[in-house]
Amino acid sequence: MATEFTKHLIIDLKTGFAYGIKLDGEGNCKAVQPLNTAIESLEGRVINKFGPQISAPNPATAQTLPYGKTTYAVEMTADGKSGEVFTIVWPKKEDADKGVLPQVAKKELPDNLMESGLAPTPKALKEGAKGAGVEDEATLKKALENIDDMIGLDTAKRDIKQNIAVARFNNLKKELGLATKPISRHMVFTGNPGTGKTTFAREVAKVYHALGFIDKPVVHEVKREDMVAGFVGQTALKTKEQIDKAKGGILFIDEAYALSREAGAGSDSKDFGREAIDTLVAAMENMREDLIVIVAGYPEPMKKFIDANEGLKSRFMTYINFDDYNMPQLGKIMDFMLQERGYTMSDEARAHSMKLLEEEQVRAKQSFGNGRTVRNLVEKAEKELALRLELEHKLDKNSGIPLEELKAALTTITMDDVKKVSLQGLGSKPADRPIGFDEDFAAVKKPAHGLSANDDKPTAPSTEHGKKKSAKAAFKP
Repeated sequence: MATEFTKHLIIDLKTGFAYGIKLDGEGNCKAVQPLNTAIESLEGRVINKFGPQISAPNPATAQTLPYGKTTYAVEMTADGKSGEVFTIVWPKKEDADKGVLPQVAKKELPDNLMESGLAPTPKALKEGAKGAGVEDEATLKKALENIDDMIGLDTAKRDIKQNIAVARFNNLKKELGLATKPISRHMVFTGNPGTGKTTFAREVAKVYHALGFIDKPVVHEVKREDMVAGFVGQTALKTKEQIDKAKGGILFIDEAYALSREAGAGSDSKDFGREAIDTLVAAMENMREDLIVIVAGYPEPMKKFIDANEGLKSRFMTYINFDDYNMPQLGKIMDFMLQERGYTMSDEARAHSMKLLEEEQVRAKQSFGNGRTVRNLVEKAEKELALRLELEHKLDKNSGIPLEELKAALTTITMDDVKKVSLQGLGSKPADRPIGFDEDFAAVKKPAHGLSANDDKPTAPSTEHGKKKSAKAAFKP
């Protein structure tokens, strides 16, 4: 059986030069030439010698082929359909003159170069082109990694991954012409304070944006006071204003049950929160493609809130519960927060800190602040450290302390610092925040090269607590 040959018209992606190339049935190059002559000239003969093919001042030295280089080309097909991508490793000229042919590899050119990763996605599409058919796999993978790296939250992680699987499942069915039923993407987050609901919502926004469900990976956070006014008609306008701000992303309503609280003794008989709920329900129905609503709060009040309103109940299909952190998880959160702030903590100090957290967890019961309480502990310990160093005159500019010793003193929390910390009565209320601390705690994995998550704050040595392997902690400050 005669070997079948194929001829291809290819364009160098870098230079735009056109070549004719002939391959045998196994994909081996049997001939190649720059297209200054008719491609038909390849028919029936093998060109073993590369030479000047076009007019040049000195034809003997003109080089029309990229000898000794590797080039990439795309096939131009007669029917205009996607051709193939070629990698061509050209021989050196002296080898070509001896009859050595290029090494060629080719693969099918995908219809969507952005999805395949061969072509970049325009910024406008990344930031907002919902409906453009772009599923950003790289961003999706990163967002899912961020969720996986959060401490604890096993139930929440599984539930959101199930939501993602269902969404992709339905998308594929739709592409194949199979019947699908629209699924509400609105969600209810339940859990005690400091269990990571808000931080989790921010990562969910990145996931849903990467899937093309929302225009922007942004969470607009509000509470009752942001939506409810004190006069008839004003609440609807105020609520609509917040909805418009969240359009294209996620509207996150914390302590959402406050919208339906009953008027107490001596208050007005009308609760304007009802007006806010009615406006919200209408938006959830009319803006299904432009808005995702997440309501969050304590488990029991949230259950009563949703069950008492049929309009809300029919529009929330996903309920995700955020469990309290156990003591080992709280310890990881504390270590991570110490690391982010550049501190080490002595073994004795850490053991005492864990005892404080355990005692507060038992004392506060349902009002225990989880991650918030850990943050309060770390910040109070920092204040005690600062006061101790001030009393020891180590903060004086002329203290005479060697530089390395001073750095160690400024970044080491000792038993003397934590033994003066009290967590009783804090509950979920954050302590006063000292200068230099971010308003939000958004934990990320420790990057390489010893830098913190912000890439501009060097981490401290990794020999003590707070300097070990970085782990994610997710909770609303």
